[in-house]
Amino acid sequence: MLPFASALAVCAAFAAMVFFYLTYQRLKLRGKRDMGLQIAAKCAATAMAALVALMGCLRNGTPSRWVLLAGLIACAVADGVLCVRFVPGGALFGLGHVLYILAFCLRRGPDLRSAAVFLALAAAVAAGYVRLRAGAGRLAPLVCGYALLLSAMVAVAAIQGPLLFAGAVLFAASDGLLALLFIHKGNRPLDYVSLGLYYCGQFLLGLAALL
Repeated sequence: MLPFASALAVCAAFAAMVFFYLTYQRLKLRGKRDMGLQIAAKCAATAMAALVALMGCLRNGTPSRWVLLAGLIACAVADGVLCVRFVPGGALFGLGHVLYILAFCLRRGPDLRSAAVFLALAAAVAAGYVRLRAGAGRLAPLVCGYALLLSAMVAVAAIQGPLLFAGAVLFAASDGLLALLFIHKGNRPLDYVSLGLYYCGQFLLGLAALL
């Protein structure tokens, strides 16, 4: 059980994440006029999850916790880079997923259940690739590779604790909705839900490093 001060800090970090997320959404309505502030708010929201993970590392710094923290930091940087350069931002998110997979494997290695989950998700990725490749254009192979990496992350998380699995699933669901935004461009409700799921997933991953 968390000490009261730690629990209070977690609540404050989550409240700050929500604030930065909503601030980013408001700033985005202004277009590129406040791009610097948009990037700062978007990165700061993910940084709150990294802050919670850092608390866990300082409390009990196992290798898996430190690697998980590194993954959160990579994703926080990717949030900003993605605003200006899509491919480098996606590559940084890919690095984040690799670090998450490594962190999960340091806790518990993959087994037959992980393989079954990965095969099921890979089949879904293949079906989605056929449908979305026209919208993704020349980036379609990169998007497909990223989706398979994301599937591997979820598959390894499936045999971890519930917080890690829930965080990985929310992250994957967020990216799934993001793929739909390639088709339904400018869909604000879908954008809100996608990014909201992403931040909740990241926060759960950070919280898992603390508990």
